[in-house]
Amino acid sequence: MEPYRRPIEELPGDPRRLSLEYSLREPLSGRDDSAAPDEWTVSVRVERIRNRTVGGVVGSLTLYRLRQDERFGPHPWAGAEQYDPELFHTVLGCYDLGKGGYRQEFRDTVTSPDGDLLALTHVRLDPEWRGFGLGPVLASQALWTLAGGCGAVAVDLREAGLTALCEALGFRRRPRPLGHLLDPASEAARDAREEQRRRYDALVDAWRAAHGG
Repeated sequence: MEPYRRPIEELPGDPRRLSLEYSLREPLSGRDDSAAPDEWTVSVRVERIRNRTVGGVVGSLTLYRLRQDERFGPHPWAGAEQYDPELFHTVLGCYDLGKGGYRQEFRDTVTSPDGDLLALTHVRLDPEWRGFGLGPVLASQALWTLAGGCGAVAVDLREAGLTALCEALGFRRRPRPLGHLLDPASEAARDAREEQRRRYDALVDAWRAAHGG
């Protein structure tokens, strides 16, 4: 495994004190067929211990789930366009704007093309916690927690700082106009998930070694 970019002694707290908190935001609607995507905010929290670690939120991720379900019509991107312009541009290449549903290129590329589409739009981690490989570790757990029933995860790599992180998570460039997608059912995605688990275990071991267990 690659060495950390910063000395382990500079890690501000025990990585075992980190946790993810999931919050779902849904717009109020009087209809059963609302096309608005599910907006998930995943907060990275650290537990305060013995006054040595500053507790609270030290990072966050924002993800949207676009439901591929006949109850919500064949044009889930329509809700995305009204909801968030950046989200719209992230997922636009996956959908057939004329016939509705996914493009044939999408169906030919992913293992389970009838699932929902999850989109990752924002990732943030406080500077004190960077340089130890925690970004991909935390993002990997969040993605796999929310990706159940999804055929793919989309990302817009024009968002600053996401390229290296998404490569570590198993995102791959797909044929135009699909952009970068993660196929949760692929062996490469599962391998990337296991790699991030190993990196977390290694970070915990390094922290314990540096602080006497």
